[in-house]
Amino acid sequence: MESFNQTSVTEFIFMAFTKSTRYPALLTAIFLLIYGIIICGNILMILVIKVDSRLHTPMYFFVFNISYLDICYTTTIVPQTVRNLLSSKPSISPSNCAIQMFFVVMLGAVQIVIITIMAYDRYVAICNPLHYKTMMSWPTCIMFICLAYIISFMLSFVMVMSVFSLPYSGKAEIQHFYCDVGQILVLSTAEEQRHFVVELITFCLGLGLFTIPFLLMVISYMFIISAVLKIRTNEGHHKAFSTCSSHITVVVVEYCCLGFMYFRPKTAYGVDKDKVFVLIFTYATPILNPVIYTLRNKAVKQGFWKLTSTKLC
Repeated sequence: MESFNQTSVTEFIFMAFTKSTRYPALLTAIFLLIYGIIICGNILMILVIKVDSRLHTPMYFFVFNISYLDICYTTTIVPQTVRNLLSSKPSISPSNCAIQMFFVVMLGAVQIVIITIMAYDRYVAICNPLHYKTMMSWPTCIMFICLAYIISFMLSFVMVMSVFSLPYSGKAEIQHFYCDVGQILVLSTAEEQRHFVVELITFCLGLGLFTIPFLLMVISYMFIISAVLKIRTNEGHHKAFSTCSSHITVVVVEYCCLGFMYFRPKTAYGVDKDKVFVLIFTYATPILNPVIYTLRNKAVKQGFWKLTSTKLC
């Protein structure tokens, strides 16, 4: 951890709420309410999948993992946000900042990789249904999940170590509510060339994580659309569409949120409005994912009623 010895900064100060927050207690209550909804919604999804044997399929194995990741992701951010609101000096040490950044990046990356794997799962289910059980066996699914964590761990490790290899000194104020890669890089006092190299590394890693999975999903759905168009009956079209609709909705929500937070023009909004929108999009997918898979899927609804009836009895 030599990189941390290169900085004279002993703490980073969060400035997201210090000047514009009039009612910290109210905001704290709102954040805790949202956090509670996210935790309850995703735990409920996990329990439904675990209880209903009809949902013991590769597709819902991946949904199970996404719900788990949503819980971990929000738990990485919300406690620090609440602490910032209630503290007279909202700050974090460089080492804790690096840890938070690592988990935020890693958990987000794992989710994107799993969503990409789910597109492949839908491709196999529709284009190669006779070989589905072989191609998407349980050992294969577990291997995919392990691969998602390994890739994400390596990407996050390289990104965080690159960011904290730079020197930081002076007034280290983060215009955010958690340790975001871009916000920390802005504070670096490194020479221009070194700063540019690290910025380029983080940009390429982020862009690769954004575009490569997206392209793989597009290719998967091109094959899926081609296969669906060959189906002659309306019932077949509807069945194929219902198989993919929840996943497509999650992909759209996920990429809209990511695109807004990391690829929007920096001058698109004022500072205060920007913080509000980033907050909304940060908590959007963990809230919406259980809702999407519940409302758009008959099997999940039946699993939900099975779970509630079991508990009531």
